[in-house]
Amino acid sequence: MGAGAYGRANSLVAVPDLSSIYQNPAGIGYLDYHFAAVAIHKTLPVEGLLTVGAWGNIKSRIVNIGFSADNFGDEYYHETRIGLAAAKKMDKVSMGIKFSLLNNAIKEMSSKQTVLGEFGILATPSKFFNVGLHVVNFTRAKLYESQNLPTFVNFGIGLNPSKKINISGEIDYPIGEKPFLKLGIAYQIKDHFSLSTGVNPNLNAVHFGVSFDVKKYRFAYAVSTHPNVGLSNHITLAILFNEKK
Repeated sequence: MGAGAYGRANSLVAVPDLSSIYQNPAGIGYLDYHFAAVAIHKTLPVEGLLTVGAWGNIKSRIVNIGFSADNFGDEYYHETRIGLAAAKKMDKVSMGIKFSLLNNAIKEMSSKQTVLGEFGILATPSKFFNVGLHVVNFTRAKLYESQNLPTFVNFGIGLNPSKKINISGEIDYPIGEKPFLKLGIAYQIKDHFSLSTGVNPNLNAVHFGVSFDVKKYRFAYAVSTHPNVGLSNHITLAILFNEKK
């Protein structure tokens, strides 16, 4: 979830963002404010491809806490996740961990639950770039005896050639499958207005996004084009508290 990340093809494993609880929980350690967000992701015109979610961050001196809840699907098939994450930044390195309760349900057929574990590291060796690592499903969770959920090892880099431009690149490696690349870029036109774009060659998808702030509110919209399923739209509204300007 998170239109800011979706506008950059979800390539933010090494870039702290409002969506870090989904992209890399270590990024939560970089956030110096509290926030709450809601989002809707809808693929048109495919029926049932709808995701709604809410998440947020609570900052403290000891550790930052993130929480999330989202649901994908319709009345016939849906997946629901409730997640809790914690991250701690020490000097130039942040480490984070997240556990989610995942429920998979098929109407009048089955309902299964499992616990999914993730951890991540995000480091800033220089003000010009970040590096990040995110491991999804290190718990080797599975919903059925014959169906293991995939384990991902994601590695990325974020480049800061200027104060207004950030470039993100990420390689996702599903264990046992071929790795794939995702790329994104964001341009801060003004202090409260930015544009973004990204590509996911593995899905033949191109992403575009826009984000702007009005006082303590942040609105973001992103869209992607896919040759087989058409347009995917992602809208996010967040409320930021105690943000440092």
